[in-house]
Amino acid sequence: MSLDYDSMKKINVSRSVNTGGREGESVAPDGSFSVKTSMTKNKDATTPEMLFAAGFAACFNSAMSFTLQQAGKGDLHRQVTANVDLYAASQTDFNLKVRLVGHIDGVKPEETQKYMEETAKVCPYSKAVAGNIDVEVSAE
Repeated sequence: MSLDYDSMKKINVSRSVNTGGREGESVAPDGSFSVKTSMTKNKDATTPEMLFAAGFAACFNSAMSFTLQQAGKGDLHRQVTANVDLYAASQTDFNLKVRLVGHIDGVKPEETQKYMEETAKVCPYSKAVAGNIDVEVSAE
């Protein structure tokens, strides 16, 4: 898919530099962010999948505010939990699976499920991984 980025308004630019891979560190050159990464149970580090989960949950939750506003629900308090699983098909073939679970205060799970499905159509992370990563959405 090819998008015409020149016709769009750029609203954010983010940059992170990693050294050491999974057993390393990722930092923002502007000093706003620094995190050590590790695949071991190191309490002073996190996995790349945890970072992806945090970004996906935040992006999806923010996108849900637009979905709710379009439905006339305003900006209700909501929570999105992202579960990111890493799978190995072989020693060189790795895949991710994402499970997003949403909760909207005062909204029944059946209705929340509808908003989760609508949000998946507009969330930039959801659109970025579509066709590449299995993403399941559910409500609690």
